[in-house]
Amino acid sequence: MISKSAGSGNARSILILDMSYTLKMFKDRHMELALESRKLGGYFDKVISVHPLAGLFDTGDNRFGRPVITRLDSSHIFIEGKIGVSRGLRFMPPLNLLLAQMALVRLLLNMANDYKIDMVRIGDPYYLGLMGLFLARKIKVPLAIRVPFRYDEIFLLTGRPVMPRLFKFRWTEKIIERFVFPRCDLIAGANEDNMNYALENGGKPEVATVFRYGNLIHADHWKDPHLRADAGVKLAELGLKDAKFAVTVARLEPMKCVEDSIRVIAELVRRGHDIKGLIVGEGTLRQELESLAYKLGAGDRVIFAGNRTQEWIAAVLPGASVIVSPHMGRALTEAALAGVPIVAYDYDWQREVVIDGETGYLVPNRDWMVLSDRAEDILTDPVKGVEMGNAARKKILNMMDPEKLELHEQNEYSKMLKRFLAAKR
Repeated sequence: MISKSAGSGNARSILILDMSYTLKMFKDRHMELALESRKLGGYFDKVISVHPLAGLFDTGDNRFGRPVITRLDSSHIFIEGKIGVSRGLRFMPPLNLLLAQMALVRLLLNMANDYKIDMVRIGDPYYLGLMGLFLARKIKVPLAIRVPFRYDEIFLLTGRPVMPRLFKFRWTEKIIERFVFPRCDLIAGANEDNMNYALENGGKPEVATVFRYGNLIHADHWKDPHLRADAGVKLAELGLKDAKFAVTVARLEPMKCVEDSIRVIAELVRRGHDIKGLIVGEGTLRQELESLAYKLGAGDRVIFAGNRTQEWIAAVLPGASVIVSPHMGRALTEAALAGVPIVAYDYDWQREVVIDGETGYLVPNRDWMVLSDRAEDILTDPVKGVEMGNAARKKILNMMDPEKLELHEQNEYSKMLKRFLAAKR
């Protein structure tokens, strides 16, 4: 591992714009490791993390006011923006939001100067893309993007813009994409498919790489599945003690297609299998999905566990008979580390993890009947399932090795800084 003094020899600081989770979400889900990983093993001695629209998740007057600044430790500050400057302007949402975000940008510019920010990193090419590009150009530092999705596929699945609250039309988002990607000094896909998406939409191949999620995974997931905390009490509380069950871990949002997991469970029950389904995650579709389970005659077979801590998930996953993954993201890594056989759609990065017949079964996207067939194959041939589960864990241990990924990320940032400095001369 290289030290923070590698490359230029100076301490570094980074401004990260990311809207994946608010600070409360990080803490509630015990995802502090994901925050700590932003220091990149000491490569950055100062980190400013920003969720510009955290106020969306607040209630009442907490949605309005000045940005909230929380000092996590001596080297990491977390800033959460509001959706309005005052309650008095709540009847004029666009103006209120604009004023609040202008105040946030002014704050960030001042802090960037105080902390001598060396680079800006963004988590999407849309709202964060425009804000990040403005900040990077204003403070004259390079801009990096971590691309977490193939966004066109989200639109194809949902028929809606990726950020419908902010952009009414998908074509507007496409214009922004093609404006932001070519202007990024480093493009890091969460996987090869995501990286290629950025390149297909104007990104420069010479600055593209892959930053996988291995160094964001909670330590409990890396433990041998047989040596993890006993999950007996947790499973008993869910009515799953000594039961066969399938698991899906995903946000309950349209892009995740969790409804297909429910269809798989209902189909397996119809075929005579004594199996239950465990859905871990929360989202806007929960009531709709619960209704679907009852409509399909599986209301008593599908358990919605809501959001759970990483420790809880790591303990429970190894007890599953099969992982059903319509569109799982980082959770697919956690599932593979549990050594449980996986059935998954041929979608996004899932094809990088699931090699059909070797590390699981890969089926055509959205063909839930074939997904049911392959899940049934695992239930009827558990020996083959164990072999595939072990193979999936071995593959992920190599693909997601945290130390290798951290070293790679450090090296790519160093190369970006050198390119940027050379271009300025």
